[in-house]
Amino acid sequence: MDPRSFALKRQIWYWLYAAGAAITTFFWWQATGHETHSALYSVELAIGNLTGLLGTYQILWQLLLLGRLPFLENAFGLEKLTWLHKWNGYSALILILLHSILLLLGYGLLNHFGLLQQFNDFLFNWEDVLKATVATAMLIFIVVISIGIVRRGFKYETWYYVHIFTYLAILLAFSHQLSVGSDLVGQRLFQGFWLLLYALAFGVMGYFRFLWPAFLVYRHQFRVEKLVHESPGVLSVYVSGRHLDQMPYQPGQFMIWRFLDQERWWQAHPFSISVAPGGRYLRFTCKQLGDFTRSLSNLKPGTWVSIDGPHGNFTASRLSRPKVLLIAGGVGITPIRSMLEQLPAGVKNVALVYAARTQADLVLRREIEALAARSGATVRYILSDETAPGLAHGILDDANLRRLVPDATSREVMLCGPPPMMDAVTATLERQGLSRHLIHTERFAY
Repeated sequence: MDPRSFALKRQIWYWLYAAGAAITTFFWWQATGHETHSALYSVELAIGNLTGLLGTYQILWQLLLLGRLPFLENAFGLEKLTWLHKWNGYSALILILLHSILLLLGYGLLNHFGLLQQFNDFLFNWEDVLKATVATAMLIFIVVISIGIVRRGFKYETWYYVHIFTYLAILLAFSHQLSVGSDLVGQRLFQGFWLLLYALAFGVMGYFRFLWPAFLVYRHQFRVEKLVHESPGVLSVYVSGRHLDQMPYQPGQFMIWRFLDQERWWQAHPFSISVAPGGRYLRFTCKQLGDFTRSLSNLKPGTWVSIDGPHGNFTASRLSRPKVLLIAGGVGITPIRSMLEQLPAGVKNVALVYAARTQADLVLRREIEALAARSGATVRYILSDETAPGLAHGILDDANLRRLVPDATSREVMLCGPPPMMDAVTATLERQGLSRHLIHTERFAY
């Protein structure tokens, strides 16, 4: 697909985001902003009101940016959406804190109160401000645990359930906006616009996060069919169901899997689909590193499965060149394997480089070689911790990449593996002269 089409989709979303902020600012100006005068308290109150509105607007976007919306994922990809979600969240929190501080200062000056006295006045004499204060405290906590160095101390499930409190925080803040928000009180048109924003954010997110997965379970009746241990510490889970040939996913995408048994019903995790569409089953293949993935060995055939997806735009539909280089590291072979099974008609020349620590870590090797023989792809292996006849040794640095794929810079690249490996290989390809827009990656992040 022409990269310009993705760029156009992204530009449309940026303009929508900017338009919503501009409309919010316009309504603020029409309501109270135009009444601002030179007194310090008036300026503080005006900016405080505006930052509160814009901060809330950005928080509503937080629901959409990682709300599993396929049209957003198609335009941006998971990596970009994760980046936007992070920085939009930081910006929203800063605006909400400015809102609180400026109103505290402004009303303190207006009422001739000290900061503590004005704070107590807000809490006990202003309708719903206590709820808004609790909401702000919740948002601060959520942002703090989202910072990378802190987040790594939490399990995925902990992070996931803490973030559910974002919905509660938004709803707590909503009532105080309508009851004491000077820009909204009596402004029916602004209230209608504001209610529409809330309805769109919660409605769209609710549909794709809850209703759509429920519909998929009802329609396809997913169940665990069997487990296959591909190698020590690597497991494939096969899921059967009805009408699986009609499951709308592309090779390379991932789904969020929830197993509805007594042990795991409350946990949902993302895994790439390791088979192409149209078969008798769905399958994901994972390395059993954490508590959840290790527990999958105990799954019983017949267990009901809830599937949320497909997600991501790490797909061959993004390719615009006939010559392609697929690069996989470790279990990152799973989305690459499904792509190799079902390549677009326009792709004529495929090279695959598979990097792993040892031969035992070359997951799905037999399947890869069978698919390569069928499609005419060339496959090269490189091992970092072991030497083996016919296989390269070392890491995918500049020299090894040139030896394995001399014409790498004339190809479009799909790259999946551990984040440090993807960063290093991306930098190597760019040093060799390949444009960044021709290197496609996707990593799971929370």
